[in-house]
Amino acid sequence: MALTVRLSPKTERALNALAKRRRQSRSDVVRDALTYYEALTAGRDRRAARPYDSWLDVIGVIDCGVRHPGRTTGEQLTDIVREKARARHAR
Repeated sequence: MALTVRLSPKTERALNALAKRRRQSRSDVVRDALTYYEALTAGRDRRAARPYDSWLDVIGVIDCGVRHPGRTTGEQLTDIVREKARARHAR
C-alpha cells in the first residue's frame, strides 16, 4: 500500500542521513520507526487515561533535602541557592 507523507526539509534530511547510515531505503527506515513506536507505546495507551500516568517518569525525581519545620520553603530554597553560588565561586 502506498502512502504519501509531507516532511519538513529538516526531517527529510534526517531521514536521508539515517537511511544512508543504515544502508536501507527511506521506506524501510520509516517502517522500522513505526514498528518501534508501536512496540514502545503498546502498553501506554491503556494507562494514558489518567493525567497522573503521563507524569509517572517525572514524579519523585527531585529531592529537596530534609524539611525543617521551623523554616519556610522559601527560606530553605534561598539557602540552597546561596550554597550553590558559594560552591561555584570557590572554584
